[in-house]
Amino acid sequence: MTLYPVRRSLSLTQDMADRLALLVSQQNRDVTEADLIRDAIRRYLDEQADLMGSRKHFQRSFERRLDALEAALSFHLDVLLFLILGGQVDNAALNAAVDAARKHHAALSKHLASVRHE
Repeated sequence: MTLYPVRRSLSLTQDMADRLALLVSQQNRDVTEADLIRDAIRRYLDEQADLMGSRKHFQRSFERRLDALEAALSFHLDVLLFLILGGQVDNAALNAAVDAARKHHAALSKHLASVRHE
């Protein structure tokens, strides 16, 4: 069985054929036109993995969105804590703010959900 069992035939313009021949002449002796064509197709297919709808694209896009959301959330939490603490950041004030957030989390989440759906 051959290493490449699927065969294809293709037509090239004269310019493409000339450029391909030039590239082959600049390679090691064991590199053929077929090798360069396979390499070009392989690179093209690898780039297509980033197209919309592909798993790879979705994963990268999702990771970028999560990173952006995490950064935004962290910033907003910093702003809220600073506002809650009145510009004074010390352990006692921070602990009081965290305790208040824990105590009122369920009620605040319910209120935020109702505001979103209005």
